[in-house]
Amino acid sequence: MNHFFKGAVVIAAVAIVNIIVNLACNMNGVDLDSTTTGIISAVCAMLIYHGWTKDENKKE
Repeated sequence: MNHFFKGAVVIAAVAIVNIIVNLACNMNGVDLDSTTTGIISAVCAMLIYHGWTKDENKKE
């Protein structure tokens, strides 16, 4: 259950950063491609989660 909460925290953090970036870009007239943004957000979330839990995996 601990991994579930860590995953939820990572997803929430990536979503908040994604919202801030989209707001900044929309205020400056830059339109971001949703497909590319979604893929990059998912990859970043996976890398952050893996980096956060890699020490736990070594102990087990």
